[in-house]
Amino acid sequence: MWTDTRPAVEMPRLFERGGDLISFAGGLPDLDVLPLDVISAQLSRLLRLGGKLALQYTTPHVAGALVPAITDLMAREGAHTTAENLVPTGGSQMGLMAVALGLAAPGETVLCQTPAYPGAAAAFRTAGLHPHAVPEDAEGLDPEGLRETVLRLRADGRTARLLYCNPTFQNPTGATLSVGRREELLTVARELDLLIVEDNPYGLLGFDGRTTHTLQGLDPDRVIYLGTFSKVFAPGLRCGWIAAPAELASTLRRTTEIMALSPSALAQAALAAFHTRSGWTDLVDGYRASYRERSALMADALDAELGADGPWSWQRPDGGFYIWLRHRDGVDTNTYADAAAEHGVSFVPGSHFGIGGENADALRLCFSHVPKKRIAEGISRLAAALGQGAAEGVAA
Repeated sequence: MWTDTRPAVEMPRLFERGGDLISFAGGLPDLDVLPLDVISAQLSRLLRLGGKLALQYTTPHVAGALVPAITDLMAREGAHTTAENLVPTGGSQMGLMAVALGLAAPGETVLCQTPAYPGAAAAFRTAGLHPHAVPEDAEGLDPEGLRETVLRLRADGRTARLLYCNPTFQNPTGATLSVGRREELLTVARELDLLIVEDNPYGLLGFDGRTTHTLQGLDPDRVIYLGTFSKVFAPGLRCGWIAAPAELASTLRRTTEIMALSPSALAQAALAAFHTRSGWTDLVDGYRASYRERSALMADALDAELGADGPWSWQRPDGGFYIWLRHRDGVDTNTYADAAAEHGVSFVPGSHFGIGGENADALRLCFSHVPKKRIAEGISRLAAALGQGAAEGVAA
C-alpha cells in the first residue's frame, strides 16, 4: 500500500554529510505532544483487566465505547453521526480503498480535487478506477467546472459518480474551501447525483482553534466522510472510521471485513479509554500549538531565504502540516533532486500530486515533524539547492 512517509527525492550523496538529512518530505505528526506516561498507564490497565477481549478478533463495527470519541471529534467541525453509520478502518487510506472497492466498479471515473493526495489516486487506480481532475479557481474546487466536467464525461459514455476531496487544510496545499463554496459544491452534487468522499485528517488542526463545517455536516446523505486518529492521536494504532449513510455503511462494512476481517479491538479500546479519561481538547490544543510554531518558523525562513520577489510563491497556512511552493516560471521541481541530495534536504515534488502530469512546477514542504531548531537550517539548505538547481539548468 502507498504511504506518505517515504522521502520523495532520493538522497544518493547523503553519506557526504554523514547521513545528516533534514526531511521536509513525509507527513508525520509530532508525537512529542502525546502524554506517553498517561497512555502507558491506561494500556497497562486495559490489558490487565480486559486483555483477552482487547487481543481477540472482533466484529466489523466501531466498538460502542469508541463511538463517543468519534462523535466528539466530528461535532467539533459541525458533523454528526451514529453507530449505525460508522465503519471501522485502519486509517483514511483503508477507507479510501474500501470506498473504491465497495462503491464503484472497475472502469468508472472518480473525480478528484487537485493537487491530490497521492494515496487517494493510488487507491482508486488499484481498484481499477480512473481518477480525473476537477477544475479549480482562486477559491478552490470550481462548482461550475465540476458540473461541466461531469456532463462532458457522461456524454462520452463514462460513469462518474464519486467526487474525492480533502477540503480542510488540504494535503498538499494547506488550503481550505469556504463554507459558501462547500454549499455550492453540494448543490451541484445533488443536481448530478454525485457522492462526495470527504477526506478529513487535518480539519481540527487550525492554528487559531477555529474550525470549518465539514461537507458531511452540511449534507450527511450526500457525503462519505473519512476520519482518522492518525493526526489527532497517533498513526501507530492504525485506527480510523468511515461515516456514511446507513445503506452505504452496510456495503462498506462488508468490504472492510473482506479487507481486514476485523478491526483492532486493542486500538479501539485504547482510544476509547483515553477519550473517557482525558477527552480530546488538551491533546488537540497541544498539536495545534506545535504546528502553529513550526509553520511560523518555516514561513519566516522562506521569507528570509527566498524573498517575496523571487521565482517562488507560497501562502502561509492557517492549519495542517504543509506549505506548497510553486515556481512562477513553471520549472519542473524534479530537476532540483540532485541538488537537494547534495545539500541534505528532502521535499516532495509537485508531480506526485498530479492526476495527469499537472503540478510539476510545485513542491510540498512538511513542517509537522521537523525539530524546531532545524527548520531554519533546512530551509537554508533548500534555498541553496534551489539556487544551485536553477544555475545548473541555465548552464545546461
